[in-house]
Amino acid sequence: MNSLKFSKALKLSAIAATCFILTACTSQNKLPPQIDASGVGTGGHAAVFPHFLDKSQYPDYRTVVVAPPKEGSALFKNDVKIYKETRKLKGTQDWMDAAKGASLSADYLSQFYSPAFGIEITKEKTPWTYYLIQRVIGDAIDGGTRTPKKFYSRVRPYQYFGDRTCSTKEDDDKHIGSGSYPSGHSAYGYLLALILAEINPANQDEIYKSGIRYGYNRVVCGFHWQSDVDMGRRIAAYINARLHADKDFQTALANAKAEFAAAKKK
Repeated sequence: MNSLKFSKALKLSAIAATCFILTACTSQNKLPPQIDASGVGTGGHAAVFPHFLDKSQYPDYRTVVVAPPKEGSALFKNDVKIYKETRKLKGTQDWMDAAKGASLSADYLSQFYSPAFGIEITKEKTPWTYYLIQRVIGDAIDGGTRTPKKFYSRVRPYQYFGDRTCSTKEDDDKHIGSGSYPSGHSAYGYLLALILAEINPANQDEIYKSGIRYGYNRVVCGFHWQSDVDMGRRIAAYINARLHADKDFQTALANAKAEFAAAKKK
């Protein structure tokens, strides 16, 4: 390569590098779009949750989600055993934590995951991370667990045994007939753990533990069997893989990683 060509190539490289830096800075400073998340709270049964992908872009989970354990099977006996063991937790701190941990709101989940994540997650301090938490709920529930829930219509454990959950009677009544399998809370909670662990892989152990605890709270409370929660986590992995093929999700994730890196430098 002669000196003239080399000089032009060097200039083009410098221009490309400058554009990359400016683009990165712009995307890092750009705020995410607003989301209408009305109706998402304790028990959160909004008609349609915020989401990246329409449920039609996900597989028919009735073809990949096995049926819930049948009565009398070893897996069902294990569900019953765990349910009865967790009834002993009534009145303990675990029971009270489970009662508080039913919320699907972005504010609650940001607070829940912040200690494991390593920095405080808020709409103001980490807008892109908060945005991801707020937006993927529909992917996990509408795109993931809602169809098999309706298809299998599994009776919830507190109904099966004629018990009460750790929540209010109003909340118990609201969940009657809604289907137990798979757990939407677990799918959403563990999907967040997978996403947050990618943003901060150094803390992945603690983040995954928090994701597991979020689902386990539903078992402690009495809303779900253990196998409901296990399948919810499996669906979270399917959802996470599909989201990574979506450009809008990729952009939001890249911005969340950039804001995390900037926050760690402060």
